[in-house]
Amino acid sequence: MEADLSRLPTGTSGWLALVAYATSLGDLAEVDWFELKGALSFAEKSARKRSAVIVSRAILGMSNRMPDIAQKHLGGSGIILVGIDNATVVGTEAVDGAVLAQLIEPYLGADGPHWDYQFINHEDGLVLAFVVNPPQWGDRSFPCRKEFQDNASTLNVRDGDIFVRVPGRTRPATGKDLDQLDLRRSRAPHTGAKIDVEYDATFDRVDTEGLRELLGVKIDRRADSLLSDLGPSPAQNHPLGPGIHALALQAASWRSDSRSMKEFRAEVEAWRNASKALVDEVTDEFLRYELARGRLLVRNESLQYLEGVRVRVAFPPRVIVLMESDTAYCDHGGSFDAFKLLPDVPYRYGDIRYGMLHRINPVLPNFGSATSSIDIEESSDGAVIAWQVGELPGESTDLCSEVFAVATDDHVEEITAKWTVTAKGIHHVFQGELHLSCGQDPGIHRRWGQGR
Repeated sequence: MEADLSRLPTGTSGWLALVAYATSLGDLAEVDWFELKGALSFAEKSARKRSAVIVSRAILGMSNRMPDIAQKHLGGSGIILVGIDNATVVGTEAVDGAVLAQLIEPYLGADGPHWDYQFINHEDGLVLAFVVNPPQWGDRSFPCRKEFQDNASTLNVRDGDIFVRVPGRTRPATGKDLDQLDLRRSRAPHTGAKIDVEYDATFDRVDTEGLRELLGVKIDRRADSLLSDLGPSPAQNHPLGPGIHALALQAASWRSDSRSMKEFRAEVEAWRNASKALVDEVTDEFLRYELARGRLLVRNESLQYLEGVRVRVAFPPRVIVLMESDTAYCDHGGSFDAFKLLPDVPYRYGDIRYGMLHRINPVLPNFGSATSSIDIEESSDGAVIAWQVGELPGESTDLCSEVFAVATDDHVEEITAKWTVTAKGIHHVFQGELHLSCGQDPGIHRRWGQGR
C-alpha cells in the first residue's frame, strides 16, 4: 500500500505504509512535517529526560509552522517517528501514555500545543509515532516552558525558547520567524472578522507644569490684591503707635463689614490654599476646553456579525487622556476663566455685600466624574480607554459616544497607542496600533489662551 501524504494515516495498513515511506527515503524523508528519530528510550531513567526534550523540541517546532504551508501535507499535522534510524527500523520500547505525558508536558506547558501518540507494530520492531495537531490562524507562538542542559551533548533548551521546523531540522526562531508567528496570531479567518480602530483627531503638545505654575501665580496675584487693601501690616511702626492704621481702617468700615482684619486675612489665605489644592483639576479642565478633541471608532471590515464587542486602547506613559463628559466647566464661549472653577473669591474688605450675605467659608466646586460606560484607567504604564460596543454587524462602524482630548509634555511628533478588541464566542484577541500625529509644529507647545 502506498502512503497517502495528503492526510493522516488510518488503520494499521496506513501507518505501516508511512513507515515504509520513511525507510525507503531515510533521512531524505525529513521535511517540515516529518521527522525521524532513532531508538529513544523513555523507560531508562538516565535517558528519559533527554528523550523527552528531543521529542518536545520537535513538537514545538511543528506547532510553530504557518498554517497555509502545513496544510499541504497530512492535513496540516506533523509526525515524529521514533525507532527509525538510517532507513532502518531499529525499534523502541513500549511505554505507557501517562508516562509520555508526564515527561513531555513540562516542556510544552499546560496550554501548549496539542499532540497524541500511536504505536506501530512493524515486523522489524516497534515504532512510536507522535502526532502534532495542525497549526491554525490565530494561534499564538508556542515557547519551551522548561530548561534542560545536557553537558555531554549540545542538546540545551531554555524556558522561553521558540523553535520552528524547517525542512530537515528543528532550529531556534529568527527575527523573521517571529514576524511570521505574529502574522499568524493576528489573522483569524475562522472568525471571519477583520477589525480596525481609529482616532479622528490629532494630539496636542503642552507644558502642563508651566500651566500649573501660571495658575498658581494668578491665584497669588488675586489673593495679594485683596490683602493690599489692608495697607501696611499692624506690626509695622506707625507715627502714632503700632496698629493705628489698622484700627483706623477697621473703624471706617465697621458698618459694612463685620470681619476683623485678622478674620479677613484668614479668609483670604484659606481661599488661596483651597484654590491651590485644585490646581491640577483646573489644569485638566483647561486642557479639556482648549485642546483638539476627537472620537475613537471601531470598524468591522468583514461580513461576520459580532456580539459582546469590547475595545481597549492603551496609550504610552506620559500621555494625558481626558474625557469631555468629565468636565465641570460651564462653557459660555470666550477665553477660559480658571476662577469659575475655584472657590468664590472673598469679598474685599469693607464690601457692603459681605455684611448682607455673611459669607465666610469658601465653597469648593464639584469635580466628580460623570457616570459613563466608558472608562479611563490610569497607571504608571499609561492611560487605557475601555468601552463596551455590544453588537457590531458586518461591514459596520461604531463611533464611541465619548469625546477625548489627548496631549503630552514630551517633544514627540507621533504617539503610538495599542488597541485590542474582543468579541463574545470568539477565542481570539484582535489587536493593532493607532498612530496619532501632533497638532503643533516641531518644538512648539500649545499655550494658555491660544484657543481651540
